[in-house]
Amino acid sequence: MWARILANRIRLASFRLTAERGKSTAAEQSTLSGTKRTARKSEHTNNGTLQKAILGSTEISRAHLTPEIRLHLLTPNCPLYHAPAPSTTNGDATFAEPFWSIFWPGGQALARFVLDRGDELLKDESVVLDLGAGCGAVAIAAKLRGAGHVIANDIDPVACVAIDMNAALNDVQVSTSSENLLAKPYKADLQPADERFDVIFVGDLLYDEEIATVLEPWLDEALRQGTRVFLGDPGRHGLTDKLRRKLRKLETYELPDNVRRENYGFDSATHWLYHPSFGLAHPLRISALLELHSSFR
Repeated sequence: MWARILANRIRLASFRLTAERGKSTAAEQSTLSGTKRTARKSEHTNNGTLQKAILGSTEISRAHLTPEIRLHLLTPNCPLYHAPAPSTTNGDATFAEPFWSIFWPGGQALARFVLDRGDELLKDESVVLDLGAGCGAVAIAAKLRGAGHVIANDIDPVACVAIDMNAALNDVQVSTSSENLLAKPYKADLQPADERFDVIFVGDLLYDEEIATVLEPWLDEALRQGTRVFLGDPGRHGLTDKLRRKLRKLETYELPDNVRRENYGFDSATHWLYHPSFGLAHPLRISALLELHSSFR
């Protein structure tokens, strides 16, 4: 089934291919919208066509850790779910790599935590980045819990269209960006004031060690400039021992049966606080988190 194919691709993916895809996407976006590289509502010349394709091949689902959030997802009720491989018939690449159509385990854990504890972590002036947003559930959860400005970033412009649709489905508004943010150093001082991130959420992006190697220094710099960082992951290859030494466990969630079946036996996913000064990961109460980071606003 297609969901298993996608999950297997996640396991086998290399960051080199992702980076190349990101550069291609960035070039396409530059052609479409000039040199503007700030977060924005997704602008795609075939948005209407993409929306129809997404509507026709997914269904609105609550069968995940965050049933409060409705999402357009590829489920067993969708004929496309059982297709042997993604179809690009007639040049339609909408479903060539539809990672946005699956609510991945790490993202589910992260979104669940945000819904449960976001009132303590987010304020109405908070600027939030959902990095590698996929279906946009974490961004939606942050907005539902009071974040001021939420940016959902995914290098696939089709994902940005799906995120817009999912946000509308939940009566919230988030900005989208398809820029490959990891292709350049994190420099908050060069960002517009409303895009200087107070919080960065990273859900299920650690699909191999190469992306972890690129992600770590980028997140380290974000921390040095005052941003708080949280990760969600079920235990993929990118969650290396080196990276674990920078993490403190906040919560582990048991995954629903359908999510386990689609993700090669992952039965849980964990939400982590990221900080280079931490030692080995261990449980931390939210009150202790706020006490340790009094500048979190």
